[in-house]
Amino acid sequence: MPSRLADHFTAARRHRFVGRENERAVWLAALHAEKWPFFILNVFGPGGVGKTTLLQEFTAMSRQHDVEVISLDARHLDASPNSFILALQLGLHTRGLGVESSPLDFLAAQEKRCIICIDTYEKLSPLDGWLREVFLPQLPENVLLLMAGREPLAAGWRTDAGLNAFIRAIPLRNLNPEESRSYLTLRRVSPEQHQTVLDFTRGHPLALSLVADVLDQRPEQQFTPTQAPDVIQTLLERFVQKVPGPAHRTALEACALFHLTTEALLAEILQVADARELFDWLRALSFIQFGQEGLFPHDLVRDVLCADLLWRNPDWYAELHHRARAYYRKRLQQTRGDEQRRVLVEYIFALRQSGTLDANFCLRGPGASARP
Repeated sequence: MPSRLADHFTAARRHRFVGRENERAVWLAALHAEKWPFFILNVFGPGGVGKTTLLQEFTAMSRQHDVEVISLDARHLDASPNSFILALQLGLHTRGLGVESSPLDFLAAQEKRCIICIDTYEKLSPLDGWLREVFLPQLPENVLLLMAGREPLAAGWRTDAGLNAFIRAIPLRNLNPEESRSYLTLRRVSPEQHQTVLDFTRGHPLALSLVADVLDQRPEQQFTPTQAPDVIQTLLERFVQKVPGPAHRTALEACALFHLTTEALLAEILQVADARELFDWLRALSFIQFGQEGLFPHDLVRDVLCADLLWRNPDWYAELHHRARAYYRKRLQQTRGDEQRRVLVEYIFALRQSGTLDANFCLRGPGASARP
């Protein structure tokens, strides 16, 4: 049986993974233990510090030890119990959960240990109390909750004596100089440039990856840092100026503006027949992440690119949104059921981003329709 593309993507990510030896040791010890030594693992740190990358490494390690992982990204969920349970059901559906079955009962019936991995947990802050007080106590003891976000867990988790005893927290910091050099070497950055890059990025993982992307586009150039308070914005401005061509720049802007980017959406936005080359270029960028339904940029990258485009060319910003809304309206008429609901989520995101979501937006049961 041929390997899946996802297997190749995972292998490529792991090849570029450096450092985090202490964190990996904690996780490996938990995997080797007969029972979970804790039931909640909280990974936290500032944007771009590598939380998602570490979760991906934890996931790969878990599957090597025959431990099931259900991955949820809070960026793609509404902060409501129904949305969370539905996402969990969908994650378990491929493992045999029936459409109408309870995910909690299904998890309790499993002999193997299981992990529910929640990335970008800060997006679920309105749901924090429900997850802690209602959902968590119902989980069977073979399930571990792995949560990553920008802030440590709220006080309600840490001040409950019964709960706190089963929580392990891992604060993430920048990579040290040795780890940073290892990463730059893996990215084929010339050793002569390493110290300049380290002085500029101070080991910030996203900044390191952006520098490597900049130099990958122009390997002959000498990296010269600019004095600026915002490393990410400085690097992105430099990167966007050096993309292969105007179509690539538009593809990057579209990927930042919309929730999930697919080849079909790119083709519509760029008004081309085939967007495969542009889609593949986006997917290869280190700050672009991907799921089963499309590509999306790191949150910091999205924020910087959107703000820059809105400031630099508000008419083009509006035109991109106009094209996307037309695409989603057409897709809403062409789809039904779960696929239509997924398109509706994308449409709502586009309306919110463009500031046109208002009381005229309506959802009419299974045959959803929307009118901005």
